[in-house]
Amino acid sequence: MQNEPKRFPWGGVLPVGVLGAFLGWLALSYAIEDQREQGAWYYSLPLLVLAAIPLGFVGFFLFAWLFRPRPPQVWVAWYEHGALWHIDRGETRAYTWDEIASVTRQDIKVTNGVTSATTHRLTITSEQGAAIVVGDEFSGMVPFAEGLGDAFSRARVPRDAARLEAGERIDFGVVDINISGIGQGSNRIGWREVERVDVKQGRVEIRRHGDRKPWMTLAAPGFPNLPVFLTLADALRRQHES
Repeated sequence: MQNEPKRFPWGGVLPVGVLGAFLGWLALSYAIEDQREQGAWYYSLPLLVLAAIPLGFVGFFLFAWLFRPRPPQVWVAWYEHGALWHIDRGETRAYTWDEIASVTRQDIKVTNGVTSATTHRLTITSEQGAAIVVGDEFSGMVPFAEGLGDAFSRARVPRDAARLEAGERIDFGVVDINISGIGQGSNRIGWREVERVDVKQGRVEIRRHGDRKPWMTLAAPGFPNLPVFLTLADALRRQHES
């Protein structure tokens, strides 16, 4: 998968250019008429200035677009054992699944009251802290993120399950789990108390038996290793039910 150059925003610039051209034509027509009839073309000067504003805007925008710094070409791929990032300027980063600390997705829907759009971002963070960030400028970003997330989860779940069995506590951002329970710091409940852990309307809900409201609610966008967390939490909850 590779990033694609942004297309020129004709939808926003073209109407302004058409308006400027129309005003310019109108202003010139009046100026010629004023010059012929009264010998004073400058009577149309305010209209000429008004026409110059949108035309100047279009000219400035075209200049800025044509001479803007070109973004590098970037390729990102995932394979059976890890992920790869390559830039046309020569740098390459490759990480196995064990060398990746977290895979985080941020799918956010933005609404202005009339229209809505969803932005997507995938962040792959290595154990050393280096990050690979993939956004909507990459063609096929959503299926790529889903495939990479599934592959990472298949590799990560057995590893983290073994860590839990060994008595470790595993952090998932602001929440952590261990073999006995889930919570934030000292605010914890045991797995026997947990009714379910799931995602609803962009929120991670941890529900306790007998409570009408979630015991804890967390934002799903930006939640590190969310599929791994959900899989392990469900397995531990079921284990303590039996």
